[in-house]
Amino acid sequence: MKGTVDRARDALRSRDFRRLFAIRLVSQSADGLFQAALVASVVFSPEKQSTTAGFAIATLVVSAPFSVIGPFTGVFIDRWSRRRILVVAPWLRAALVWLALFDPHTTPVAFYGGVLWVLSVNRFYLATAVAVVPRLVPTDDLLMANSMATVGGTVALLAGVFVGGWAADLFGNGPVIVATGLMWIVASLVAARITSSLTPHQLPEAPVRDELQRIAREFSDGIRRLARTPRALGPIASITIDQMGQGIVLVLSLMVFRERFREGVGSFSNLIGAGGVGVFLGILTVGKLEERFAKERIVAVSFLLGAVVLLAVSTFITGWSVLLASFAVGLTFAWKKIPIDTMVQEAIPDGVRGRVFAVYDVLYNLARLVAAFLAIPMLPHLGAAWSVALIGAAFLLWAPVLPRWVARTPELSIRFYEGGRAEEWPKSVRWGGVEERVEVQRSWREERDGERRTCYRLALQDGTVIEVSRLEPSGAWRLDRELS
Repeated sequence: MKGTVDRARDALRSRDFRRLFAIRLVSQSADGLFQAALVASVVFSPEKQSTTAGFAIATLVVSAPFSVIGPFTGVFIDRWSRRRILVVAPWLRAALVWLALFDPHTTPVAFYGGVLWVLSVNRFYLATAVAVVPRLVPTDDLLMANSMATVGGTVALLAGVFVGGWAADLFGNGPVIVATGLMWIVASLVAARITSSLTPHQLPEAPVRDELQRIAREFSDGIRRLARTPRALGPIASITIDQMGQGIVLVLSLMVFRERFREGVGSFSNLIGAGGVGVFLGILTVGKLEERFAKERIVAVSFLLGAVVLLAVSTFITGWSVLLASFAVGLTFAWKKIPIDTMVQEAIPDGVRGRVFAVYDVLYNLARLVAAFLAIPMLPHLGAAWSVALIGAAFLLWAPVLPRWVARTPELSIRFYEGGRAEEWPKSVRWGGVEERVEVQRSWREERDGERRTCYRLALQDGTVIEVSRLEPSGAWRLDRELS
C-alpha cells in the first residue's frame, strides 16, 4: 500500500497536472491578495462607515458570483475549450483589476463593477480548473490529485490574504493590486504550456437557453429532494448555523481590532491566519476522529468545544483571546465540515447528488452573507461580550441536535415483495426521499462487532451498487458502502 507521499509523487508525474497545480497556487495566492485589498478598501475606512456595514458589503460582493453564477457555470464549461478558459480568464481579470483602486465611497460604480467582474470570471476559472483534473491524471491518481489541488489552493488563498493584509497596511492597495494582476498573468502563461487537449469530447446538442432552463429546474428539484431527506437536511442545517455563527464572530473580531484597538487591515490577516491554522490542524486530525467516533458525534463535540471557547472568550476580550476564538472556530469548522459533507453524500443517491450539492453550495455561501447583515444591528446593540456569548450559547444548544436528528431517521428503508419474509429478496429501496426498484446481486449474514447482521448487495436502476445491512432480527437498515 502506497503512502501519501508516494501517491502525491505519482500524481505529479503528469507534466500537465504539475502545471495545473502551479496555476492553482499562483492564481489563488493572487485571489488572497485581492480579497485583502477589497477588505482594506471597504471595511477599513474609519471616516466612512461602520465595520459591520463595510464587512456586509464586502461579503455580499464576494458571495454574489458564487451564489448566483455558480450553478450555471457548467453549461459554458462544457461548450468552450477548457484550456482557453484557463489562458484567457486571468487576462480578463487583470484587465479590469485596476478598477479596485477607485474609492468605493466616491466612485462605487467603477469600484464594485470591477470587483464583481473579477470575482465572476474567477468563478468560471476555478470551476474549470476542477473539471479538467480527470483529463490530466490517471484514474488511480485522481483522488490524490483533487486533494492536492484543493488543499494547496486553499492554503495559497489564506497565505495571500495574510500577506496582502500586511502589505496593504504598509504600502497601500496600489502595490497589492499590481502584484495581483501580474500573478494572474503568470498563471495564464503557465496554462498556455498545457499540452493536453481539454476540449469537451462531445458538445451538448441542446441550445444554451434550454440548458440554463434545465439547470434551474434541477436546482428546484434539488431543493425538493433535500427537503424530503432529513439525513441530509440535518447536517446541512448544522453547517449553515456554524457558518452564521462564524460569520458574526469574524465581523465582531474585525470590529474589536479596528474600533477598540485601532488596528488596520493587518489585523484581518492575523484573524485569517489564526483561523487558517485551526482549519489545517482540523483537516490533519479529523481522520483519526472518524476512526473512533460516529460522524454526528464529532459534529456535536465540535459545537460543544466551540461553545465553551466562545463563552470563555466573552468574559475576557483582548487581542489574544479574539485570535484564540478565531483558531477555535477554524479547528471546529474542519471537524464539522468534513463529516457533514460525507453524511450528505451518504444520504443522497448518486443520480441526484450533484443537484443537491448545488443547493448545499448556495446555502453555504449565503449563510455568511446573512451573518454579515445580522451583525449590523446585533453588535452595536449587544456589544462584543454579549454577542460572543450569544453565539456560544447557540452552539451549545445545537450540540445535541444532530445526533438526535440522525437517530430518528433511518439511512434507508427496504421494501420486500408482498408476503415476503426477512430472508426473501428486496423489491425496492427508499433512499434520499425517493423509492427505486433494485436488483439483488448478493445476500449473506455475517458477525460484525459481536452482532449478527443480514446483508444485501443491491443494484439500483441508475447503475449504482450499494451494500446494506441491519441487525438481526429487525434492526434499522443502514448503508455500509457504495461500490463503483
